[in-house]
Amino acid sequence: MCNRQDQNTTAAAAEAAATKEKDATYLVIGAGTAGLSFIDSLLTLDANATVILVDRNSQPGGHWTKSYPYVRLHQASCNYGVNSLPLSNIRDKKGNERFSVNDLATGQEIKDYYKVVVEQFRECGRVHLYFNCEYSKDDSGNHFVTNIDTNEVTRVSCKKIVVVHTNLLVPSMRNGPPFPIDSSINYAPLNDLPTHVASKQYKKYVVIGAGKTGSDAITYLLRNGVDQSAITWITSRDIWYFVRDELWGGYKN
Repeated sequence: MCNRQDQNTTAAAAEAAATKEKDATYLVIGAGTAGLSFIDSLLTLDANATVILVDRNSQPGGHWTKSYPYVRLHQASCNYGVNSLPLSNIRDKKGNERFSVNDLATGQEIKDYYKVVVEQFRECGRVHLYFNCEYSKDDSGNHFVTNIDTNEVTRVSCKKIVVVHTNLLVPSMRNGPPFPIDSSINYAPLNDLPTHVASKQYKKYVVIGAGKTGSDAITYLLRNGVDQSAITWITSRDIWYFVRDELWGGYKN
């Protein structure tokens, strides 16, 4: 979450300000999909394990907390989430999740889902949650959790540390694009696209990138009344897509 020099400086200040102590078997840094899945499996496999979960965001979900409002999963919901709680609402007669090519959870549904997951963790009594917090470690190996809003510091003791956070930057987290642009260009991350389209102030759009994010932008523009002649799509290489309706054969629900 910070480089080593900054981390040591932060840890030294945290040690001096530490007012609380907490211990657990595991210290997990990062409350995204990987971190929550790890904890969920750990609680099932180890009846004695306790966890301290730290994340700098105000809610669980990792990069989903910064996602654009029209994002959806690119895979069926039954293949996503943690083992103990189904994400998909499509079930068979026994209550098991059922595969559907059209069951693609929205970003908001995923964020709401992870809030329920974390609440289950809290209710089990074996997971201590620290959101809006930064982790730091000093040269002596002491671990600290500092609340970003209140600066309250907790000294943490644990047997194992699991670091699952990444330095992933989704478009809304960047201060402008990763390349120079002319000052006359109106640049905006995908999160702002609905506002710009609704304003009808812009007659032309340029979308850069052909990954899922870029494809979502193109699809959103077309579905919301922007003519294809008004869209320029810049891609770095040829694009190949599978037609999912044909790929999955008889799965039509």
